Amino acid sequence: MKKYIPCIMAASAIAASAGVNTGRLNISRLSVLRSDNSLTVNMSVNTEDWKVKSDSKVILTPAVIAGTDTVRLDPITIAGKRAWFYEIRNGNTSTILEKAGKPAASTYSRTIDFEPWMETSSLQILVDTVSECNCSDRFASEGSEAIGIASLDYNRKMTAPKFNYVIPGDTLEKNFSLSGRANIRFMVNKTDIDWSYAGNYAELDSILLSLNRVKDNPDATVKDIFLCGYASPEGPYANNVRLAKGRTEIVKEYVRKHSSFPASLYRTSFVAEDWDGLKKWLETNRIPGADEMIAFINDPNVTPETRNDVFREKFPKAYPGLLKEVYPLLRHTDYRISYNIRKYYDVNEIREVMETNPRNLSQNELYILANSYPQGSREYFEVFSLAARLFPDDATANLNAGLASISVGDFAGAASYLDRAGENPQADYARGILAAMTGDYPAARQWLTKSENAGNKDAAAALLEIGKMEAAAISGGVTIL
Repeated sequence: MKKYIPCIMAASAIAASAGVNTGRLNISRLSVLRSDNSLTVNMSVNTEDWKVKSDSKVILTPAVIAGTDTVRLDPITIAGKRAWFYEIRNGNTSTILEKAGKPAASTYSRTIDFEPWMETSSLQILVDTVSECNCSDRFASEGSEAIGIASLDYNRKMTAPKFNYVIPGDTLEKNFSLSGRANIRFMVNKTDIDWSYAGNYAELDSILLSLNRVKDNPDATVKDIFLCGYASPEGPYANNVRLAKGRTEIVKEYVRKHSSFPASLYRTSFVAEDWDGLKKWLETNRIPGADEMIAFINDPNVTPETRNDVFREKFPKAYPGLLKEVYPLLRHTDYRISYNIRKYYDVNEIREVMETNPRNLSQNELYILANSYPQGSREYFEVFSLAARLFPDDATANLNAGLASISVGDFAGAASYLDRAGENPQADYARGILAAMTGDYPAARQWLTKSENAGNKDAAAALLEIGKMEAAAISGGVTIL
């Protein structure tokens, strides 16, 4: 007997519930619906165009398949005239039985338990053609074929590509600095340190501790010690100049005498009246009249010599409180210790320094260390995260840390780093990938398009993948074939 082999027609991917004519299977209104614990297959099979020999039958068995895992649903039997009568006479109740050539479509709906392996699987129709014979069951198989009708991907997500990390620039010298502020109390209208104020010892020691921290580093060389003294904006301007300058010198001499660095390394400067400090305080503490006071401080037409007197006259209610609570904070000494660290060339030495004194490392050295580990590994991620912590305002450090965070699935951390990664095509590309991996396809498309327009060729491929992600989201993870 001649076996029946259906003709298969290619169809484009459409929504999860749609009409499709897969060759002469004549399937329509196909849908695959998933709930938390079940999977339901709905479809209609029109047998009108089926040309099945009178003594033959075709058994259509829907099956969910993934690798070696298979779950078969109840079959549909389409029988020729004699085969159909045989099934009827023998009381066939185990399958859905349809007569070939019948004009009406048969509705099919079956639900099965959903199993984890079905997350990525396919829905197929197993087609078996059998004919009448003298066998015990009167029919013998003439052949079988599996026809895919839908692909199921309920776990489809954007996969992180192999990112192009940015190589930080290398320099001949590794220059670093330590900065801080010491709020030292002085005698009223004098340049003498008020030793009765116990906090002065701790404030001065903060400068010495920073100096000793650099001195105790065997790989460090101090290049410059800068001190800048500030006076509060009260009293005559000329007197404030004297106080700010004199107090800075007093602090310098104290620090110099209690440290081992030569006097030639010290530089000093001063600010007679710390109006910028007062403005920052007002911007943070929105007391009544704060906007007017800030506008006055910003006014370039007010001379330094008269600014304090005019300010006191214009804001008589606020002035006493500021004088008592805020002005003491404006009398301070800021310091910056500039130094350089010798370069490390051996990756094993870099690894050792990272464990003992990571602040000695440059971004370039950290990049070299990161690339001694497999890209995407935990160690790779930890090195780039450290670089971002050591150089929090550097766009390259934050971009690389963001990419490494994406690679290990730390999307919240990646978003934080990429916020500080600057405005450039690489950062926009990374933001697009992150948005896609978190399911925000409109934002992903916006970032990637911006990156592509700026010349990033990788963004074009990612945009194609976004299209697939969006299609999968619309179809509920089901693609009808």
